Amino acid sequence: MEMRERILEGFKKLSRTKGFHGATVDELSSRTGVSKRTIYRYFGSKDELVGAVMDEIMTLTEKKVNQNMASDKKPVEKVMDAIRIVSQNTEIISPVIMRDLQKYYPHMWEKVENFRAQKVQLFIDILVTGNKDGYFREIDPKIFTASLLASIRAVVNPSFILENSLTLEKAMFGLFNIFLYGIVESGKDRL
Repeated sequence: MEMRERILEGFKKLSRTKGFHGATVDELSSRTGVSKRTIYRYFGSKDELVGAVMDEIMTLTEKKVNQNMASDKKPVEKVMDAIRIVSQNTEIISPVIMRDLQKYYPHMWEKVENFRAQKVQLFIDILVTGNKDGYFREIDPKIFTASLLASIRAVVNPSFILENSLTLEKAMFGLFNIFLYGIVESGKDRL
């Protein structure tokens, strides 16, 4: 393993227990056996370490989600598999780390928010295609986009997740389950 990857892996492991804010370069140096001087040679600051971890996560997630979306699966399968991919690739992103990003690394949180907004566009593409193929009801894509993005920001949010003792995965699957299947039981009388 190259030195840069060794440092990044060490920082990710440390961050799982301490969060991004609580993880120190001193402790990273101690745990990895890499001098602080070497760490700073590869990463000019702790901010750069956080940015590198988040960039790695977003790049890998984007690649896998795009592969999934290009597959021949049915639209609902694509959506559920995309959520699974996101939750697996973002397992390091605990609610504490999400909160750290919002509070201490707002520039990186903004990047995450922009990334999420871009990925919502993929769901719009599936919705439009699914409408044509008869998988989904006709829904105004603009309303769907706005409501999905607002819901993601409200539910897949560190404060909401922590206050309700949820995991990132449970919050994501719960939200998309409602968007895909609604709240009315199948076969029940409807208004």
